[in-house]
Amino acid sequence: MTYKQKLTKIGNSVGLIIPKQLLDSLGLDVGKEVFLEQVQNKVIVNTEEQSSISPEFLQVAESIGKRYSAAFKELAK
Repeated sequence: MTYKQKLTKIGNSVGLIIPKQLLDSLGLDVGKEVFLEQVQNKVIVNTEEQSSISPEFLQVAESIGKRYSAAFKELAK
């Protein structure tokens, strides 16, 4: 289900009101810690610390970084 919500000013911060139905379905309540992750133009809220990036992708990216580290350093100059 999709909910349309407005951001709300709370002191010097900005808050997002999460509907009770959604909180209940996720097992969330006041004081519960959540983890926010930005993926392109989306914000993902997780109840557990995790990444939407697969471990396989991270392994491939790491191996490419190691293999071409000299080229990346030259490009950075």
